[in-house]
Amino acid sequence: MNIKARHLAYVSLGGVVGSLSRWAIAELINSGLIATFIVNITGVALAGILLYRVNLSTEQRLFLVTGFCGGFTTFSALDVGALDVSIVTAGFYVTATVLISLAILRVIRKPVSK
Repeated sequence: MNIKARHLAYVSLGGVVGSLSRWAIAELINSGLIATFIVNITGVALAGILLYRVNLSTEQRLFLVTGFCGGFTTFSALDVGALDVSIVTAGFYVTATVLISLAILRVIRKPVSK
């Protein structure tokens, strides 16, 4: 298998695992907005930790960050879920998701003091 095909396989397999994990959490929580919020915030935190705090090989990064975290998080479900609630709730929900995600990444990205 050449390198591009191998990379495609890592991303694809990670995406399948991430998407199935998101689906399982949504089934357990049984609330679209809350489940989407949890997976998006958790996925952003995980991706940030993996990118900024862990030394990953190219293959690990492709599987875990691009594949798993990409399949696990979902912008489309965030938007669709926001359409099912009042405009005020939708505005709060989308704004909170984005601001919390950015805050998490800012904290994770800071260098660890020794």
